[in-house]
Amino acid sequence: MPTDFQTIVHSIGDLPPMPAVATKVLELLGNPNINYNRLGEAVSSDPAVSARLLKVANSAFYSMSRQIKTLDHAIAVVGERTLRSLILAASLEGMNKSYGLLEKLLWEDSIGCAIGSRILARKFSSADPEEAFLSGLFRHLGKIVMNYSDPEAYRSLVEAVYVGEGSYTVLEGNFFPYAHAVVGAAVLDKWNFNRSLVMTTMHHSDLKIPIEEESAEGDRALFRLTATVNLSDRICKRLGIGHREADETVDVARCLGARALDLDEAAVQAATGEVEQVFAENREFFVS
Repeated sequence: MPTDFQTIVHSIGDLPPMPAVATKVLELLGNPNINYNRLGEAVSSDPAVSARLLKVANSAFYSMSRQIKTLDHAIAVVGERTLRSLILAASLEGMNKSYGLLEKLLWEDSIGCAIGSRILARKFSSADPEEAFLSGLFRHLGKIVMNYSDPEAYRSLVEAVYVGEGSYTVLEGNFFPYAHAVVGAAVLDKWNFNRSLVMTTMHHSDLKIPIEEESAEGDRALFRLTATVNLSDRICKRLGIGHREADETVDVARCLGARALDLDEAAVQAATGEVEQVFAENREFFVS
């Protein structure tokens, strides 16, 4: 772990652990000689994760042709990469110490951006859809960690933003020593997630992905992935997904992500409409 990330993680104090079921599933999925019986046992060890997996596998979002009734069937049908996304999504939802309105909005914010990122990645061929889903899911992990480590300070921050004292970006420095993007990236790095997920979390707002000559092609792909997440983030804010209300002042077509992907206003409007429709149709499967 880079020294600066170590410092950030140590400053957090009460850090949520990586859920045990997610750790075990990721370990099993990383084995080229994967044992599906053990995989099923690992998933079934957490009833909440199992129930969420079955529920989502039957949603229109994953377009299954027939109802999936068993965990083994769900694992066989959705595929390894989608399974990884769904397990991490279900695990992220369970990271909160309590679950009130604020936690529900944080979860809707995470899953809304994940769904939007997956839709946009497919629509514009801007990134791998499952990688986009995870990048959208974790882009505000830092906010979840802040709320976990110091819920009183985080609630004060959210209320200050809500009553108009300033933007989240401006005000979070008044309550926490590090920005949520940096906190989220540091935690993902501690959990040994890959560089692309760490970088999209760190730069989902500014798109400042360093392009290095020796890895230029991969960095450009990472830039497009981050732009996809940025665009999804702006669409969600505009629509009010994960927020108390919609924000019609957000000019999605002029956001960094839309410009980086060279999208015109008509394309952005069509994408916004699609995200709104798909999220509305699938919200009950993802948001309790």
